[in-house]
Amino acid sequence: MTLLFKFLKNTVYPSINLPLTLSLLEEWCLVYIDGLDSKKHLQNQFTIDMNFLKKEEYKLCAHCNFNGKVWATMFLFHYKKGYAYIIRKSIAKIQIKELEKYATFSKVQIRKLDDVYLFGLSGFDAKFFLSKNFVNIPNKKCPLISNKDRTILWFSEPFERFLLVLSLKDVLFLQKKENEIKLLNNSKQWLLLEMEAGFPIIDEKNTQKFLPQSINLTMLQAVSFNKGCYYGQETIARVFHKNLNKHALYLLSSTGNINPEIGSIIEMKKEEKWYRIGFLLAIVHVKVNEICIQAVLNKSINIKNIFRIYEFKNVFLIKN
Repeated sequence: MTLLFKFLKNTVYPSINLPLTLSLLEEWCLVYIDGLDSKKHLQNQFTIDMNFLKKEEYKLCAHCNFNGKVWATMFLFHYKKGYAYIIRKSIAKIQIKELEKYATFSKVQIRKLDDVYLFGLSGFDAKFFLSKNFVNIPNKKCPLISNKDRTILWFSEPFERFLLVLSLKDVLFLQKKENEIKLLNNSKQWLLLEMEAGFPIIDEKNTQKFLPQSINLTMLQAVSFNKGCYYGQETIARVFHKNLNKHALYLLSSTGNINPEIGSIIEMKKEEKWYRIGFLLAIVHVKVNEICIQAVLNKSINIKNIFRIYEFKNVFLIKN
């Protein structure tokens, strides 16, 4: 379906002064898993304990390889007769193939759904807009509302916002409300909000590069250390219990107009010399001349120092 919304490459705004905004999440997709063995299969693959996933909530989790390195991160929840997760589209095909590799003898089906539409609703009066147009909306006590054709996820960070998984019927309904929405934007706006909230962005270019601890997944309660075995669990547990992790997730900011590649080297200046201390995960250009970068850096860094991307001269600072 060609959407009638005019989702242009509009200016991306920081969350603190964002008007009511509907973002088309074309950089994300929904993967659906069902079958008699779906729960058991995901329990053996993902970093959270499936036994504690409630119907009215979603969980951030990771899918790791045998060495504990993260294939992908996703938001997982109960969906229809099984489970679904929201994942970056660039990594979905590879991640599904890896998930299917160990499902040969299990009664489970895994597929990307192309008949649903993902939107982000954020900014001033987002909750009021939803409450006017939908009977049930999620909140802090019930962060996920789901029925046959519609699922809505509630996020508290960086400010209250909502992720909508909609049928064609709901999309057509929303289009009639277009004049109530201040800004129609592409997925870069939602990407910035994810970065501001501290959620790690794992795309195809940075898959299998980092342990969950290195991208703050333990801090985000996206890893269970009590559930038993899953792929990568041995390494992840050892690093955790022996406090061996040397990296963390940071948000950097600067001004300018550069377009570095994902995976670019981040350097830190110390005593007039530049030292390699991390890698770029995601980048968003904000407003006219601001740049926000999500990076994995050494935990030992001094946040008062200045940073740069190896091939550029722009100076970056830690963003509070």
